[in-house]
Amino acid sequence: MKTDLTIERGRGATYQSDRWTVYEHGTYGRDSALSGQSRRSWLDDFETLEEAVTAYPEAQVIDGSTYRPPCLSHLPGDED
Repeated sequence: MKTDLTIERGRGATYQSDRWTVYEHGTYGRDSALSGQSRRSWLDDFETLEEAVTAYPEAQVIDGSTYRPPCLSHLPGDED
């Protein structure tokens, strides 16, 4: 199974870090409320880019962030 990995500065909806962070990318499964949407999972983080690349040589180094907020518009709201 092919795994998509990135190395980037740690950033998300509720956090930001100067550490080099490794994320695995995929898609939420059918059993999830986010089914079919992009999924990004934390795997590891490092002080230096060199450490991250050595540990995950197959990962793509990203200048920026791959974080994208999930789309929740298909879920029932408070008024439903």
